[in-house]
Amino acid sequence: MTVFFKISNLKFLNGCFLLLLLLLLASPAQAVLLTPSQPKLAAGGQLEILVETISSQAQQPALVLPASWQTHFKRLDQIYQLEAKGRDRFTHRWFLVLQHLQPDSISRRLDLEPLQINARSSQPLQLLIEAVRKKTAIQAQRLNQPLTMQQSVDFTEAYLGQTLVYELLIRYQGFPLEPRLSPLEIEGATGRQLGDGREQGFNQRGVSWQEARWQELIQLHTLEARILPRYFSSRLTLAGQAGGKLYEAATPALNINVRPIPDSWPKELPWLPALGVNLEAAFLPRPKQLKQDEALELSIHLDVVGQQARNLPQFRGLTSKNWRIEPLTEELSDRLVDGLLVGSLKQRLVLYPNQLGDLKLPDLTLHWWDARTHQARQSQVKLGQLEVIPVGESVNQQAQSSQEVKAVAVIETGLAVEGAEVTNKQLGAHKALPLLEGWLGWLLIVGGTLMVLAVGVGLLKNQPEIKTLPPLNPS
Repeated sequence: MTVFFKISNLKFLNGCFLLLLLLLLASPAQAVLLTPSQPKLAAGGQLEILVETISSQAQQPALVLPASWQTHFKRLDQIYQLEAKGRDRFTHRWFLVLQHLQPDSISRRLDLEPLQINARSSQPLQLLIEAVRKKTAIQAQRLNQPLTMQQSVDFTEAYLGQTLVYELLIRYQGFPLEPRLSPLEIEGATGRQLGDGREQGFNQRGVSWQEARWQELIQLHTLEARILPRYFSSRLTLAGQAGGKLYEAATPALNINVRPIPDSWPKELPWLPALGVNLEAAFLPRPKQLKQDEALELSIHLDVVGQQARNLPQFRGLTSKNWRIEPLTEELSDRLVDGLLVGSLKQRLVLYPNQLGDLKLPDLTLHWWDARTHQARQSQVKLGQLEVIPVGESVNQQAQSSQEVKAVAVIETGLAVEGAEVTNKQLGAHKALPLLEGWLGWLLIVGGTLMVLAVGVGLLKNQPEIKTLPPLNPS
């Protein structure tokens, strides 16, 4: 029989009695004390409670569970104990074992009414009921076929010239011996491997599997494209088996619906079907002005979704009457982003100015066909313009000369409007004015220098005389 508290010493009983006495002194109306074994109870579990009360009678009082208690609990066991504390003073104790009646209960808080003994009440019983999560046992079972194989492409409907991502997936159990795989055969397209194959393990319904995966890029060339079936065979050594058994797997053929180049596409533009385009360009660095003998470096970054990098149009043929353009470096790469192919082009060009002045830089324009919305699109980056100055002239001289030209233009315009005649005397006075301003500037500089020297000499004369001090340690 399970008992809530196995009382083996007197210290615990004395502690409970003192606690009961303090409660009685604090609240005379609450003369019954409940002590549950735990504040939380799993649904359908057992709860042990200690019930204590003090009375002047030695006779055992009647203990009846309230109706709310009987709704949620069933009494499994009850042990009664009587302890005399002096003349006409007795402590009555009950050890109760209760069974929760709702094993499928949800997690909830249970508030039960106080327990009544001899018209005296206990505190309300509060418990947290926790739902029991049933764990379904996973039984290891072996599937009928320990070898599976499948092939797929990211799009079964595409445009002529579009690049598809092909994937071959082989799953097997055990250890493979003498594996044989047929090559990839495509009609109306060509393929090349994308990276190296990868292999990983996983568990499905208690069975350990190995998964091998290969990816290739397929370039569509004709309006009829078809991927032929593939075959794989291997001897698999399964757990608990001696030797290996030969297993074979095959994939069905894949037909691809290829769309032709639309008639609305201009014949003079290169055909580029894609799912998305991102074109960026920047100068390394971009100066405010450029000398005629200096070069300007341009960095171009192009990302095209749904197309491999080798098919991207490069900006080698970029021409301009103001600039001589030469290619510097090119970098091509292919990668998968969220299962989609992204072809990247990083190109650097060098631009040499052909003349002076504010020269317009060539715009970068890329025409492509949106394979999702079935319409032509254009991505463009405008580079603006840049001022080119002569070789022997600095930036400040160029700015000053431009300001002088503007000032002369304003003076000439004002003279023309007023209709005044410019005589030789006026021209001579106009030429002598800058010379006079130059002499005045030199006089101010020399006078200021002399004044600073005079102040310095006066300060030196007014300094006190420095006396020689005796040594710190005279001999």
